[in-house]
Amino acid sequence: MEGLEEKVTGSCEFTSDINLPGMLIAKALYPKHPRARINKLDVSAAEAIQGIEAVVTYHDLPDKTHYGILVKDQQIFAMEEVCYIGDIVALVAAENEEIADQALNAIQVEYEPLPGIYDPIQALESSEILARSDIETNILAHETLTHGDVSRGFQEADVIVKRKYKTQLTEQLFLETESVVADWDGKNLVMYVSGQDPHGDRNQVAEALGLPINRVRVIYPFVGGGFGGKEEMHIQIQTAVLAMKARRPVKFVRSRQESLFTHQKRAPIYIRLETGAKKDGTLTALRARVIGDSGPYANIFPAVLGATVELISGPYKIPNEQVEAFAVATNNLISGGMRGFGTPEVAFAFEQNIDQLALELGIDPIEFRMKNGMEKDTLMPSGAYIYHDIGLKETIRQAARAADWSNRDQWLVREPEPGLRRGIGAATIWHGMGMGKNIVDNSGATVEMTPDGSVILYTGSAELGQGAITAQKIIVAEDLGIDIDRIKVVMSDTDSVPAAGTTSASRSTYMMGNAILQATGRIKLSLMELASNVLEANVDELEMADNKVSVKGSPDRYLEIPKLAGQAWWMNKKLRYDGFAEMWHPEQPKYELKFAEAHSIFAYATHIAQVLVDTTTGRVIVEKIWAAHDVGKAINRQAIEGQIDGGIMQGLGYALTEELLQEDGELLTNTLATYIAPLSIDIPEIEHLIIEVPQPSAPNGAIGVGEPTLIPVAPAIANAIADAVGVRVQQIPMTPERVLNSMKEELPAW
Repeated sequence: MEGLEEKVTGSCEFTSDINLPGMLIAKALYPKHPRARINKLDVSAAEAIQGIEAVVTYHDLPDKTHYGILVKDQQIFAMEEVCYIGDIVALVAAENEEIADQALNAIQVEYEPLPGIYDPIQALESSEILARSDIETNILAHETLTHGDVSRGFQEADVIVKRKYKTQLTEQLFLETESVVADWDGKNLVMYVSGQDPHGDRNQVAEALGLPINRVRVIYPFVGGGFGGKEEMHIQIQTAVLAMKARRPVKFVRSRQESLFTHQKRAPIYIRLETGAKKDGTLTALRARVIGDSGPYANIFPAVLGATVELISGPYKIPNEQVEAFAVATNNLISGGMRGFGTPEVAFAFEQNIDQLALELGIDPIEFRMKNGMEKDTLMPSGAYIYHDIGLKETIRQAARAADWSNRDQWLVREPEPGLRRGIGAATIWHGMGMGKNIVDNSGATVEMTPDGSVILYTGSAELGQGAITAQKIIVAEDLGIDIDRIKVVMSDTDSVPAAGTTSASRSTYMMGNAILQATGRIKLSLMELASNVLEANVDELEMADNKVSVKGSPDRYLEIPKLAGQAWWMNKKLRYDGFAEMWHPEQPKYELKFAEAHSIFAYATHIAQVLVDTTTGRVIVEKIWAAHDVGKAINRQAIEGQIDGGIMQGLGYALTEELLQEDGELLTNTLATYIAPLSIDIPEIEHLIIEVPQPSAPNGAIGVGEPTLIPVAPAIANAIADAVGVRVQQIPMTPERVLNSMKEELPAW
């Protein structure tokens, strides 16, 4: 994996490690109330403190005062009002942290507390209290999807399952908190950022500050994780404003406590789901209502909501569907993207409904999934059509085979001790690759072969620890037939690498792989044309492998690539090419899209979980997970297994323990002592099952695997709990208290 040696030895450099000459330390002032009017803001006392070089507020902004990827409605600095506890009121630049703290205490702010709205259901149903003064309704986005005739579909159903589900506000918990170093020389702005989209950061910073884009340079050092929490801007613009005013480099690193209450989280989602099926197990209809808590700003959350609408049907053939979804504004923490981007929330709901339908119909849950699972030539409710072979059903088969599902009543010890009950449950999911149709989604890459046959890869992908750069190096090495250690990567510097788009949506391997293959293909052709003359063979008779260009079937007739590259150099042969790739969508869709941003390519997975439930305490122990994933083509099997392990661990936290608790806009779980993430002792036994059904439009057939590894975990555990104790837990995290309450049939009032 790229940078592994540096990470293991501790020699790699993250943004927080960067120290520039004369650099100042930045700290932020946050509001004392989640909802209030600012009647007075006086920073003069802070500016007078020795060692303070600059204090900035909204008064220091140019024309732009708001930002956002999709909806530009989030305040850069709080202006007349604060709308949640993470708004930044002021930012100071000091010689050291102690002076910065002194300055924050010296800033005078007079707040007039205002009524806030903290219940998303109340926010949806009433506009009596608004989350912001510049909106007329708390509804920030409203999405609908209708397919077929839902009324007729439910009339045809012999069994109908109606359930309510609720998911929680969760934290990405990346290892490296939000960090920025900004340096302004009076004309050009250079920024070191811990983020997920260097060119996107550059564009937003330039727009907010009124600078030409070519005057802003963004560099990503090593990035300590993101999981969607750094996809949107966090403190880039504010730090840049401070550096421009101070005219010295400024570093802003959020503390862990700051990080917990500021950046975008995975939203709490309320889901009402109704599904119907015939006696033979054929699904007939789905109806759903979804309410998501966006916090005060829309920003990127409408796109998350769109994913829930598109993917709530699960990977199943459903002829009739009606979905309505709302993003509502509250004065709670802000919501945005997190690993899975809206799919884990609805998977928790639809996979439990699928299991319940199978139970009431007396059909094995695996058989039910096999009967209804999507396949080639399936039309999905969104209007997406499956044009090629997919591995969905193979993930179901292999997971069931590995778990010996059909014989589970023989080998599964149901009651190992009094008060302990064991269960097993399955979950099958799909997840869209890339951004979806009608959304900008492209990547560029540049590949250069040097005169000695080594290669430089210029990539805009952010390496977050997921192994994307290693996968890209493997693609280069395999296509050019060279050793991977002969490839150097220049990454994430907007002045030297082409834009690659955001490192999210499980798109990096697909998009960058295709761009790289365009570039390497041209280099390959240049070398082969030259070799063709020397070896007296046609280009189509040659192959590149093992650092040689050789004649197929005649391994003794070859040229070493380093020597061939040197000859090409002296003969003015071009050995540096750009590649550019777009996400594949059919030029002429077979069916009209019901959802404008529908995906065309999907990843598929099935997890089977084995759990042990203590019926006296409600504690759930996950003993084993069989994880089957269709990856298209495995480029780096070890990295895929690592992604599966990481996704399962993050999924365990989502399923059982992790929740950001709020009360009237204040964060209660404001330290890692109270936000409970799983530990190494919680890791279950994991069996990796990697299925390869190549995607024709993908590089060597490979598709992304980062997000799908998390999505099936919570629903598989929920179904296993139901198998163990006979009740369904309809709210996550499935804490011991909630498990016990479900066993007492004490369901949530909402």
